[in-house]
Amino acid sequence: MNYRLLLLLVVSVLIYYANLGGTSIYILDEAKNAGCAMEMAQRNDWVVPTFNDQLRTDKPALHYFFMIAAYQVFGVTPFAARLFSALGGVLLILFLYVHVKKIIDEGTAFFSCLVLLSSIQLAVQFHLAVPDPYLILLLTICLVFVYKGLCHSGQSIYWMYVAAALAFMTKGLIAVVFPAIIAFAFLIFTRQLNWKSILRLRLGYGIILFSVIALPWYIAVGHATNGAWLHGFFIEHNLDRYTSTMEGHRGFPLAPFAILIGALLPFSVFSIQAVALAIRKRSEYPFLLFCLLAVVSIGGFFTFSKTILPSYPAPALPFLAVLLGYYINQFTQQQPTQRLHFSFAFNLLLCVAVPVAIYFALHHEKELSTLRHFAWLFMVLPLGSITGWYLFIKKRNTDFVYAWSGSWILAIVLFFYVAYPQVDRKNPVAESMPLITSTYADYTMVVYKQFNPAYVFRLRKTMKVIDSPEELATVLANTNNVLLFTRTKYAEELQSIPSLKVIYQGRDLFEGSETLLLAN
Repeated sequence: MNYRLLLLLVVSVLIYYANLGGTSIYILDEAKNAGCAMEMAQRNDWVVPTFNDQLRTDKPALHYFFMIAAYQVFGVTPFAARLFSALGGVLLILFLYVHVKKIIDEGTAFFSCLVLLSSIQLAVQFHLAVPDPYLILLLTICLVFVYKGLCHSGQSIYWMYVAAALAFMTKGLIAVVFPAIIAFAFLIFTRQLNWKSILRLRLGYGIILFSVIALPWYIAVGHATNGAWLHGFFIEHNLDRYTSTMEGHRGFPLAPFAILIGALLPFSVFSIQAVALAIRKRSEYPFLLFCLLAVVSIGGFFTFSKTILPSYPAPALPFLAVLLGYYINQFTQQQPTQRLHFSFAFNLLLCVAVPVAIYFALHHEKELSTLRHFAWLFMVLPLGSITGWYLFIKKRNTDFVYAWSGSWILAIVLFFYVAYPQVDRKNPVAESMPLITSTYADYTMVVYKQFNPAYVFRLRKTMKVIDSPEELATVLANTNNVLLFTRTKYAEELQSIPSLKVIYQGRDLFEGSETLLLAN
């Protein structure tokens, strides 16, 4: 094995599996996805996704399948829920290295992967029990084979349809929309939009292959839910999310591109230079043009979305990393002619801002204020930035890249092993679980209107949801021991029930809600 490939494998495992099961399933999306897979596993149901016994239409089922498989081997644990997400990160690095090496050169492949491994945001993504890690990997595979199909043809084109089908089972229509837009744009810009190019894609066989893989589950879930899942997913969670703001996640103009730049720090400070170089070299290396079109197409698509989350434009990250990797590879071989000290100064400013921002964020979060000293762990970032700048001035260009990358990788490891576990212990679910398991484990557990969804995964069971004080009063009259999960915003509605006493109250970290537990 190539020593650089071996290094990337070791580092990717170190990063993406760092303390993978050492923190609880708490974040909203993680809790609902991991909990949904748990319920499907408990029912031995591979078709209908539910969360707390309610139909869950947010996402298709591929990531649930992998979580269920992991639960069967490792049990229902945070490690099992995240196992294949982390594996997706490792496979992404290996896939990108192997194929970029063939398409461009080995140096570009190595530095592209190093850019991805230095990304804190991407490391967090591949630590979460959510569908996004699967989508990032599968769309990368799909788009690379789109390029190979358009430029080289061959039997490998069928892998494009396999990856697209699996991506369709991960996030839906974007698995088809993105490859179509990017392929069309590439053919236009390279003046190859003709029947010969289209025939290279073998659309007839490809559509059959795609349909055989992707459609059976959609048909099964549509039949099992009388179309309710299909309507909820394609209308509410696709069309409505794109055309209206949901759950307060409203973006701003060009937000996806800002997210992409932030995600690939520290090397994204060279984005302008990397794009300019890719445009100049587009004839010699058409894959650079393809990567640029992928970044612009995916970022542009979500620019017009009324709902935006940091994970939405993430499938563009591997392609922006290739542009940056090519640029970095070029100036490690020769001293760049353009002045880069502004980029270095901007990077240093951002690196100083990270620990400062973390310090004040923890300081203003009442429950976490005692942990604000952990912000200084991230002083490794400005130290790495200064070291890299010095090495660059000394014309040790490759060493400068390692200094930057090494400092961010160290920050990632410190985050997962030191900082985040301490923060995680402060969340209300983790704080209240010892009380629940020691005193109220045998109580009948119910929910009043809303609750923190992480309780379903932690308790390994679903709970009845009660929507009115009258219904709750009936339950309490017929049940001696009841543990009630709700939010503090409903406390006034429950004051008319004197038998209920507050046993725990805690603010949901980085949220506007508070968890409230009561018992009779």
